This record gives sequence, C-alpha cells and structure tokens, in this order.
Amino acid sequence: MVKTGMTAALCALLLATSSQAASLAQVQYRLHQDQNADVEADLRELVARGDQASMLLLADQLARRGQHQDEAMQLYHQAFANGHGKVTALAPLAELAERLPDGLEQQRAFFSDALRRYPLTRDFETLSTSLDVFMVYPELFTPYEPQALIELYQRACVDNCHGVLYRARLAEQQGNLALAENLYLQAIHQDARAVQRLYQALGDAQDELFPQKVKPLLAEIDQLPVASVQAIGSLLSGIPREHDPEVLLWLDNAIARQADSALVSKASYMMSAPQNYSADEVFALIDRVEQTRSQEGRALRASAYLVRGWRSLDPFKAKALIDQLLAEGYQNAYLNLGELYSMGGLDQVDQAKAIATYRLLAAQGVASAFYRIATIYGGGKGICHDKRKAYAYASIAVERGELGARKFLHEMESQLSDEDRRLALQARVGILEELEATL
Repeated sequence: MVKTGMTAALCALLLATSSQAASLAQVQYRLHQDQNADVEADLRELVARGDQASMLLLADQLARRGQHQDEAMQLYHQAFANGHGKVTALAPLAELAERLPDGLEQQRAFFSDALRRYPLTRDFETLSTSLDVFMVYPELFTPYEPQALIELYQRACVDNCHGVLYRARLAEQQGNLALAENLYLQAIHQDARAVQRLYQALGDAQDELFPQKVKPLLAEIDQLPVASVQAIGSLLSGIPREHDPEVLLWLDNAIARQADSALVSKASYMMSAPQNYSADEVFALIDRVEQTRSQEGRALRASAYLVRGWRSLDPFKAKALIDQLLAEGYQNAYLNLGELYSMGGLDQVDQAKAIATYRLLAAQGVASAFYRIATIYGGGKGICHDKRKAYAYASIAVERGELGARKFLHEMESQLSDEDRRLALQARVGILEELEATL
C-alpha cells in the first residue's frame, strides 16, 4: 500500500514536471512561429513556479519590447541566482544595462561580483557568456584575461562564432583603433552587434565616418546577415545629414528578408524627407507595420498625419490616434502628443505643453524626449530660446544614445561661451535631479 502511494506520488511529480516543461516548450514554439506572439501571461505563470529558464525568456521579451526594464533586470538577476542558476542571463543583462540611462554604473558592482561566482571557463556556455560581459565591462577583467579567453573560445567554437567581434573589442580596449575598425567590419559578416560597436569606436566623427566605412559593404549586401543589414540601415537612417537614397538600399534589402523593424525605420526616414517621398508610399508601409505591431504602426500613422507638405496633413486624426494609444498605455505616444503641441496642430503653438509632455518620457530616461526638448529651447517657435538649456538637454540625449542629438549638441556648443557651457552643465545636473524626484 505504501509502495503504491509512493508510486502514485512519483507519477504525479513527473507529470507536473513534464507539464511545466511542455508549457515552456509551447511558449518557445509560439515565439518561433511569431516573435511578437503574446506569451507574457504563460511565462509569468511559469516564473511564479520558480522556473529559471522562463525567468530568462520573460526578461528577454520585456527587454526586446522596451517595457518594464527594471523588472527585466530583476528577472535576469533571479535567473542567474548568484551563479547557481542560468549563467547565460549575464549576457542579455549586460546588453540591457548598456542601453539604459546610468545602467552601466548601476549594474557594475553586480557584474564585478557575478564574475567571481562561477568559473569563467567551466564550459563553452560560461566562456562565451564571460566574453559577452567583457564586451560591455572590459574594465572588470584583468589585463591578460580577455586574450586568454578569446584564444580558448576560438579553439572551442565550431558554429556561429563571434571571435572576430571579441578581438575587435579587445583591440579597441587596448587603444589600437585602426585594428578595431577593420575587425568590426569583418565581424559585421557574422554578428549584427558589430555595427553599433563600429559606430561607437569611430569617436566624435562617427556621423561622418560611419557611412563611408560601411559603403563598400553594399557590394556584398546579400551575403551579410539580415540582422546586420537591418542594423546598418536603421543606424544610417538615424544619422542627421543630407538625404541619402542608399539608406533605402539597406532597409529594402532587410525588408525583403522579412525584417519587420526595417519597415519602421524606412517609414520614419521617408517622413523626415517628405519632399523626396509621397504620403501614399509611407502609408502603405505603415499598413504593413500595423499587421504585426499595431501600436507602433498607429504611432507612425499619427506622425504621418503631422507631416507638413503632404495633403494627408490632419492633426485631428493624429490626436484621435494619440488618445487611443495613451488610453491603451502606450507611453511613446507622448512623443506624438508633444509634437502636436509644438507644431500648433490643433490651436496655437504651445511649447510649454510640448515640453511638459516630453518630460513625462524624459523622466523615464527616453533619450528622444530629451532631444526634442533641446530642439524647442534651441530654436522652437513661440518660445524664448535658451541655448544653455538646449545644450543641457542635448547633452543628456547624447549620453543616452540619441544619434540625432550629436550634431545638434555640436551646433549649440559653437554658439556658447566657455562660461555658458559651464552653466549649462550645472543646469544639466539640476534637470536630472528634478526628473529623478518626479519618479
């Protein structure tokens, strides 16, 4: 009788374990079929049971969508479990920390401790994870450690290898920028991360140099990974410069290879040059975006309704879409609303309302919100210009990765005296403290 009871309990335990594993497998399969599938509720149920693989997958989903980033970080921490869980959680956590305002500094102590929690070369998984952390936190490794790790990685890696990217980062860390640039260009053939790394390695002249550096790669665009093609096209579309039709060569190639994000970049780029493209072309792209990314597509549509020079200009339709998106909790719609106030689409230009609206997102660290406030203070209509505030906000936007703000910051800098720049940087500290107090 006791034996029968133990057998029944064991069967129940095995069934429960099988059910949990199957549920995670089902979630993974749904994501394989559709990367935008809504699997959050299923994952949260698995996370509540303490499943570390589900914690990692849920964190990846939140980080990819740009939502609940603090929760994503917490989930990565939980999945890592002080080195007793998923060591692979460190790689996406480091990548997320690098993207977030002050994320690198906030997570540095954690990573310094985490790297001591497991043997870096225990197996190939821990080895590659350690090198991914090195990409973001090279200062946490001893001077000779990265080279040894890279050599071991290159001997062990058989497929989908990233050794060239790691070597490029090491060369950059050692100050050999010419070698780093060449290696990053090689790495683009294997890893889309090399695109942003190359851009960053080019320093202050990156906006001018990056288009020149990647131009020769157009000759082999079909041989490049689609993720690299999309990354190049999106980055080029965000650099403020004269209209360049080559940008669309990159984006169209990515779109033809089913990269939906490239549709968003292409629509935004075409709206930035309305004299070169028609409203019909852009709305056709937006229709395609909405099929898989409803909220993002509607936000693009609202922006398209605000493009001057097109017959489709209709601020009231834009406002209706914005209200709908905000009611759904889509926070980025505040960018559309700020634009509407700034252009005076419904009434008179109201820059005070525009700034207040953008500050709602600035308080969340959204780089483009800081940049838009900077442009209002720097040259917006219907407001007294304040070059110091423009410089202060633009410097924050640049720090948080807003590409377009770099050129604007240099323009502001050329218009300010040394004393004005000093006061602007003081104002910058006050802006950040004030925004932090509102959280």
